[in-house]
Amino acid sequence: MSWPNLLLISNMVGLLTAKIISTTMGNDASCGRLHVRITVSPLILNGAAKYLEVYWDNASPLSGDWVGLFNHDPVYSGVNRALSATRVKSSSGWAVTRARASDVMKSGPIEFKSRCLGVWVAYVKADNITVLTSNCLRTRPTWMVDMKDELSPMKLRKVFIPGAHDAGAYERYKGAETPVTKYSITQEEDVLSQLTYGIRYLDLRVGFYPFRNPVWWVNHGVVRLHPLQEFLEDVKKFVRSTQEIVLLDVHGFPVGFNYDSRVHQKLSSYLRQELGELATPTTLSWDSTLGEVWGSGSRLVLSYNKKEVVDGSDILWPAVAHKWGNVDSLDNLYYYLSRVDTSPPTDTSWSAMAELTANALKIALDSLGGLRKMAHSVNRNVTEWYRGDLGVNANIVAVDFFRGTAIVDAAIDWNSRRAGRMKCPNVLRSLS
Repeated sequence: MSWPNLLLISNMVGLLTAKIISTTMGNDASCGRLHVRITVSPLILNGAAKYLEVYWDNASPLSGDWVGLFNHDPVYSGVNRALSATRVKSSSGWAVTRARASDVMKSGPIEFKSRCLGVWVAYVKADNITVLTSNCLRTRPTWMVDMKDELSPMKLRKVFIPGAHDAGAYERYKGAETPVTKYSITQEEDVLSQLTYGIRYLDLRVGFYPFRNPVWWVNHGVVRLHPLQEFLEDVKKFVRSTQEIVLLDVHGFPVGFNYDSRVHQKLSSYLRQELGELATPTTLSWDSTLGEVWGSGSRLVLSYNKKEVVDGSDILWPAVAHKWGNVDSLDNLYYYLSRVDTSPPTDTSWSAMAELTANALKIALDSLGGLRKMAHSVNRNVTEWYRGDLGVNANIVAVDFFRGTAIVDAAIDWNSRRAGRMKCPNVLRSLS
């Protein structure tokens, strides 16, 4: 076969960073089986965004093995005409390709059924014929209901839920970043797309602007981004169009609240007006099972990070506990998340906030290069950590630029493990 030129980025091809921990077969989401995935890089390269990455794990490579990206299903149409090809020299690895999502993916309206998006990845033996495993880039709008029998007995605080940190801080790349967007945009996809790709936990921060119309906005810190109504319309459309359970966590109030309980009451009333008919009642709790949520007829768990407001509401749940390291390096993030993993909360739902945080000085100096580069520096590792040991006890894992991870697939695989659908030997820790 001919080998296309690869877009080589430092540390992007070959072994994952040294911080990746080796997992035993029992503490691997796929039970040590070879698997491949496609992710979407958050990086801006050559003035463009959404380059596709290929990822493989649990390989036993022989000389000449390779991982290829295709615009056809290689199992049925062969491995010729690969869009990219990467030699495999390690058991796990990632490579960024020259292919961009917008160039190869099938376009069309959002559909609420899982579908491949026109691009595949395959692990190919050196004979250039044998495909050991393959996968496609796909939507996941129904992954929970597809596993309903397995998930129904599981408690909300025990299921693995993939999440979007600052879910409302989204913006498609428009050809340039500003100093503000570099450190305020955390997602590439709008909320409806996030849910369609499999995210089920939305971390929301709300600003109140009494002299604007509308008065309610989605914020990231002091940065005002989108009208809150747009965010809520996406949530309503998804919940009404599927049977999925969604967790919407109103967690931050960075502008306009000023410890004023009256503003919180206004927001509570607005949320009831917009979401009340869909919201799961507080007669259930974080100790309830997913089956009980489905049985209630209301599948939107709406939590709120203000105890005084929650105490007086029949639809607002106690907030998800954020386990946030407030760190700006990969090593420190791993150290923090590992400590959380050894003693997670036992009385509430909780989220591992698996992203880096820049302090004011580093933002001013732009020493970390922005949230896209920060996400790129950790997302591959976050995938490996939560496919491995950290996935055993994980509840919610919230990330920046979620499509640069395989966190949705990790959640699906670990939930299969916890439910007993996927069995493998040598489980070192209890999954109960």
